[in-house]
Amino acid sequence: MGRKSICLLMAIGLAAELTGCGGKQSEGHTYDTAADFRLEEGELFADVPSGSFDEYTFTFLNARTGSTASNMDTDTLEGDTLNETLYRRNNNVEERLNITIEEVRDTPEKIHDIAVASCLADEDKYSAVWNSAAYMSTLAVAGYLVTDEYLAAVNLSKPWWKTALMQEAAVEGAQFLFFGDINLSYYDAHSMVGVNMSLLRNYTGLSNPYDLVDSGKWTLDAMLSMMDAVDADIDGDGMQTWEDLYGTALSSKDAFPLLYGSGVRISQKDEYGIPALTCSTSEAFYNTFMKIAEQLYDRNPYVYDTEINEADGISSRDMFLERHSLFYITDIGSLGSLRDMDDEFGVLPVPKGTEYQEDYISYLPGNVSALGVMATGRNLLRTGIVLENLAAEGYRPGGMRECYVDSVLSFKYVDDEKSRENLYGILNTGTIDPAAIYNWGGISDTLRELMRDAGVFSSRLASIERAAEAQINDTLEAVQKYR
Repeated sequence: MGRKSICLLMAIGLAAELTGCGGKQSEGHTYDTAADFRLEEGELFADVPSGSFDEYTFTFLNARTGSTASNMDTDTLEGDTLNETLYRRNNNVEERLNITIEEVRDTPEKIHDIAVASCLADEDKYSAVWNSAAYMSTLAVAGYLVTDEYLAAVNLSKPWWKTALMQEAAVEGAQFLFFGDINLSYYDAHSMVGVNMSLLRNYTGLSNPYDLVDSGKWTLDAMLSMMDAVDADIDGDGMQTWEDLYGTALSSKDAFPLLYGSGVRISQKDEYGIPALTCSTSEAFYNTFMKIAEQLYDRNPYVYDTEINEADGISSRDMFLERHSLFYITDIGSLGSLRDMDDEFGVLPVPKGTEYQEDYISYLPGNVSALGVMATGRNLLRTGIVLENLAAEGYRPGGMRECYVDSVLSFKYVDDEKSRENLYGILNTGTIDPAAIYNWGGISDTLRELMRDAGVFSSRLASIERAAEAQINDTLEAVQKYR
């Protein structure tokens, strides 16, 4: 019996028939909007590799974040059901493989430095590392991480790996960064839109946003129209202050979810996986960028810009929580701070560019959490087996992924079924751009600045083009060298 089993059984009375999150009976929801998240049994798990590794200690380096889902290990059942599920997940894998799972937690900067020092010393001390994709990319180009080609036991055809995201983050086909149900903190980074449903009902003639989502008509124009309708001078002083009502409150970082949600990207890759910045030459990107800049950032009376009004000390979250904005452009990880709001909260995807756009798209920023495997590992087969088991166990009914969704939606007032359906859809439509990870030529910083100075769009992008191309070439050379 594993080191955690006795404590586990005594503490929560785990029974074999209890398969749901936190000990609830699983109802086998399938969530038709997100096929990759269906709870399947039988053959799906039949070929998960096994083994016995002589009480080997498998150690993760893990950057500390604000995410409640970022831990890779826990020695206690205290806390929420997500922590209990993590405890059970690791205990099951430890028993199956005869290993002990541990993690070293520290700030992102220190975890990066520890990983670099360990690789320079050629230590087989840490098996894998979790950190922001931006930090992980520096490890990859330095030759400190291996690609998926070296991990034979990791089956990327399985639904517990987010292979599409891994391919998007890859450069020239080299997949150094992994995403999946092994650690759910990357789910927190998915962009979404919150809506105050109680506030919305005070205005006649406004469409139900859930109906718009279902019909494919939840577009940027639809959102802007609803924002315009709720603008109000609440305190009656004839001035625009944070105490009034706005369509939304935002900062410059919120432009990226709206851009990607509208179906445009900063960079594109050719058939060989070689990226190039295309935002300066794409007519679709230019038109979308200008629309967002002019209608949301150009002193729009329906928008409260938290950066322009920095002196107020009011965040987008504060504006939404205190009923001063109808919408809240945010990420899933930010929802925990809204659980005590007294109004009914609704989860929406980021709006599409037009209703003819096929899918809703959720942007993932460059600081999204990613997994990497240390190149100094002496037994990469064993590493792959451990990672595959942890990811598969997290995907099972009642596992980490299911409990994560339950945790996210634990609001006082929320339309559970529609919000759950939309949330699964959001988690199934995430997208990541290597340009956001590597920030070639400072492109992300430049675009944020241009949101409030769109008139110099072309000249500013032209000024960084040469530096961006040089940095892309440096990245490609590093990838070719260390693959």
